[in-house]
Amino acid sequence: MNIIDIINLGTGLLLIAVGWLCYCFPNMINPYGNMSPERKALVDINGLKWWTAIILTVTGGLLLFTVLLSYLKIIGENTSGILLMVICLAMIIPLFIAMRRFNGFGRDRENRLSISAKQREKKKNKITIWAVVIITLLSLALIPILFFWGNKGPKYDISSECIKVKGGGYHATIPVAEITSDSVWEHWPGIALRTNGMSTNKANMGHFRLKNGESCMMFIHEDGGPLLELRTADGGLYYLNCAKAEETLEMIEQVKKVIKP
Repeated sequence: MNIIDIINLGTGLLLIAVGWLCYCFPNMINPYGNMSPERKALVDINGLKWWTAIILTVTGGLLLFTVLLSYLKIIGENTSGILLMVICLAMIIPLFIAMRRFNGFGRDRENRLSISAKQREKKKNKITIWAVVIITLLSLALIPILFFWGNKGPKYDISSECIKVKGGGYHATIPVAEITSDSVWEHWPGIALRTNGMSTNKANMGHFRLKNGESCMMFIHEDGGPLLELRTADGGLYYLNCAKAEETLEMIEQVKKVIKP
């Protein structure tokens, strides 16, 4: 389990725990906990504590779901980090709406709503429900989008001066004059650790450490057939292929032409 998964796991469990503590002990909710007794009497505390618990629990559940996806190698560390930021930022919107919805504005001293306030209350209730649904769906929609993006094969720009490759949000520029060796592998090297990369069930993109202790950059796809290994004078190590085996063979041929014209 990488550091991002540990953060997601801890944050998810914490949000779920805090959500239900807020439900059991509403004074934990700010600014409700700091209000005067008179002001608290105007707040719909049942609605406020219920929606606070639901929003925090759903957010925590989504983070735990990303940990499961990462464990199953469906998404990589980079994707997990993006989802952590997106999900936590998305949580702020329904929380803000819930605070506005249940804060008690428009109520009289007997905690009764005026006719106009009732209409606003009904409208706010619909907005709150739809906001939670939309934010949740958008957060879930990001998962297949990032999964599809990560599974796309790398793209190459090969010239007599350098080889440029990008994929999964990562990129590398390999000067042709610095290449000291090239070889073709029929199998993937043993990976010990993803240090700063994206991994899916089909592809590995970014920085990795091999089981033999070497660090490298990979832009490789499971369906891409053989791998091209390149080593450079500054100690750089790269493993490259494409999304399809025939594209990989064509790429290898182009690279060999510029290395040994």
